[in-house]
Amino acid sequence: MNKKSMTLQAWSRQWLELYVKPVAKPSGYEHYRDNLEKHILPCLGRCSLERLTTPVVQAFLNQMGECGNLRTGGPLSSKSVKNIRVVLDVCCKRAVADGHMKENPVPATVCRRCPSQTVEVLSDEQQKVLEGWLFQNLTLYSAGILLALYSGMRLGECCALRWSCYDPARGELHIRETVRRVTEDSTRPKGKKTRLVYSEPKTNSSRRTLALPDILLDLLDFQYRRFTDTFGRAPAKEDFILYNAKGGAMDPDNLSHYFGDVLAGLGLPHVKYHAMRHTFATRAIENGVDVATVSGLLGHADVTTTTHYYVHPRQEAMRRAMQSVAPVARLSLPVGGGVPRPEADPAQEPVTAPRVCRRKKWIEPGGVAPGER
Repeated sequence: MNKKSMTLQAWSRQWLELYVKPVAKPSGYEHYRDNLEKHILPCLGRCSLERLTTPVVQAFLNQMGECGNLRTGGPLSSKSVKNIRVVLDVCCKRAVADGHMKENPVPATVCRRCPSQTVEVLSDEQQKVLEGWLFQNLTLYSAGILLALYSGMRLGECCALRWSCYDPARGELHIRETVRRVTEDSTRPKGKKTRLVYSEPKTNSSRRTLALPDILLDLLDFQYRRFTDTFGRAPAKEDFILYNAKGGAMDPDNLSHYFGDVLAGLGLPHVKYHAMRHTFATRAIENGVDVATVSGLLGHADVTTTTHYYVHPRQEAMRRAMQSVAPVARLSLPVGGGVPRPEADPAQEPVTAPRVCRRKKWIEPGGVAPGER
């Protein structure tokens, strides 16, 4: 095919197979492919690379921001438009490097600024309600929710845990793997074929060792005994700590859906399963754990990520802080009928007001500043 006549659709699929698929994680490859197949190619796929100019790309991004939502037909979020722009930028950058385009048209385009993300955190009362139900209904899936709530692990990290990751002598859990359900083929006419894919954690920092609190040591002991009682054998090293009714791997999507059902049944606001991780981090910081330590527990590659998302006061914490402020002299005001305001006693000596500073010029009580006379 002539390089000048190559369409974006032809090039993007070549780019995915040649440059992305061999090096990216399955989830990363799926992210690139989905953005191309669902948003970019339906609008720009037939456009030749030489006609893919900045105004053309800008018009496309504007359209996505106005009516790009495939479910509602309404606008896409600023974050989604930004993700589409990033995928198109990387794709065109490689096309320029391979000589298919003269220049990349994407960097000169503009997008709406993405608002700062607000992490979902359970309130104290919501957490009490959830904990109370989970402890009374310790199902296979309930164990998965508690594990994230008291360790801060990601959904994929929890479901990928095997007994070989657990050191009972030291009470430690080694996080070395993650799992995610990915789509194998998006072109199937009837439904999409998916599978569970196990891979290394998100970053090198995500490969970490957690010293478990007593509540999780008890939970793992309970899981071990329940597996033994159910299947008539002790779990092997390759068996999963969180398992399904057949003893196999617990599907992270099923665990996430179960969590949503529990919240709905308890009348709690809907939040994602990832909110357990956010709640863990927020509670740790409120209890005085330093940010660097929380960053290590979460497996963040940079402590600034922890600071950006979690070092923000919650309403409950601010309310407790306000209640903790009390008069130093332990005084109290009279209650009932309003606060009395006694009239000044002429026989009483007037209280001398302290000296105050106005623009670094000292003013005596009742006086005026030098130069104001």
